Amino acid sequence: MIFWGVLLVLTVVAFASGSDEVNVTCHGDSVTLTWTLNASRDADPSRIFLGNCHPSSYSNHTGRGVATFRALFRDCRFKRVVTGDHLIYKNMLAYRPSAKPNPPEIFHEVLCVFDRPDNWIPPLFSSSYGAVHGYGGLHFYIGIMKDDFSGPAQSTSFPVGSQIPIWAAVDQQAHMPLILFLQECVAATVPEMGASHQVYPLITNGGCLVDSKEGASKFHPRRRTSEMFLSLQAFDFGVEEDVYIHCKIAVWDPKNLNRQMKACNYVRELGRWELLDDPSRNSLCSCCDTQCHYRKGRSAELDSQGLIQNAVLGPLTIVDV
Repeated sequence: MIFWGVLLVLTVVAFASGSDEVNVTCHGDSVTLTWTLNASRDADPSRIFLGNCHPSSYSNHTGRGVATFRALFRDCRFKRVVTGDHLIYKNMLAYRPSAKPNPPEIFHEVLCVFDRPDNWIPPLFSSSYGAVHGYGGLHFYIGIMKDDFSGPAQSTSFPVGSQIPIWAAVDQQAHMPLILFLQECVAATVPEMGASHQVYPLITNGGCLVDSKEGASKFHPRRRTSEMFLSLQAFDFGVEEDVYIHCKIAVWDPKNLNRQMKACNYVRELGRWELLDDPSRNSLCSCCDTQCHYRKGRSAELDSQGLIQNAVLGPLTIVDV
């Protein structure tokens, strides 16, 4: 059985199963759960678990054991799932009389479902999974993510040919609406670039994903203009070495896409470049195979306003298997 709560402000959900009663209260960053066990069940409280956590308290004054948990979502092995509209925290409530690998005698899935805030972005738990830059009142984020982009990747090692999910975002705060772009990205084996260092081009020409023409790399549809989702096919460059991805992140007026501010995928089935945000304006990508010229004066103005930031992502490891 699944015990779940949908949270707008605060929700309390109660269920019964086989004379067991479970009450779940979902808070903003935590859950309170009370499990009243069947009177015929003589449970050992040390064998009752929410994820890997024991009850915060346990009583048996009425002949029925009552286990109470008060847990933060970052504890007890809660799993977070992100969908387009919701943040979901899930866990397993279990009574396990015998230690693993023996199965639990009773188990229930517990869910807390939240409306996803418009300005929510996944936190970066470690600098090895991403880099954060702030300038001009804006905060930029970039990170290596799980395959479904639900959170930071657990590993930064990728076999050649596999997908490297990358997420980038800007926290706009009180700023005017902006659209984010990855203007330029290259892979290198050093964290600080120099003119003599060899690089592997990934995104060039102000947003052309050149690696989508040679491999299976792809910009994914946006959930909001302030973030981008990119899958890079792990490349045969810097194999078995530390690899760093150097990117230029830019933000811009979403009503004024141009050859400098764009995101272009190469669609091999159609043999052409396609603009991620508005395929009716694919002509902005027509320069991807040559040189996308734009006014240098405007670029300098952008830099002075702090709307372009350099970011370094890594190290990650490409493994030849």
